[in-house]
Amino acid sequence: MAEKLVGAGTAAVEEIRLGGILLRFLIDGPSSGAPLTMFEISVEPGAKVPLPHHHEGFDETGYGLSGLLRMTVSGKTFDVGPGDSMYIPRGVVHGFENPHADTAKALVVITPGVFGTPYFREMAALLAGGAPADPKALAAVMLRHGLIPARG
Repeated sequence: MAEKLVGAGTAAVEEIRLGGILLRFLIDGPSSGAPLTMFEISVEPGAKVPLPHHHEGFDETGYGLSGLLRMTVSGKTFDVGPGDSMYIPRGVVHGFENPHADTAKALVVITPGVFGTPYFREMAALLAGGAPADPKALAAVMLRHGLIPARG
């Protein structure tokens, strides 16, 4: 694994796979003490976030690197492509999917850095083995980490 300079120390880049979604953490706020979390997300064709949600403890900003990522934010759907940016403030329901033929890739920044790898490690454990995860189990992990699943 590559080493990256974070403040006065280093942190190893960590990759976490959730089915057709690969997260490559560059800065993990919870483990590094940094004021943000930053990761690259790759979303394969047909992959999507398990449950639309919102969060009250942090904001999310994304920047499209390649491909097209279909976002639904506050009920509005749009594609984020290379050079496009998006901002999702606290409390706004959102989700994403990739209905396109190519893998989509984006850089995501979470501020403040109170959310990161612990959540995604738990989700990866639930999704391991390829069988669909129980929505109630997914929701319980989400709630434990400050994500509120959208209703109906």
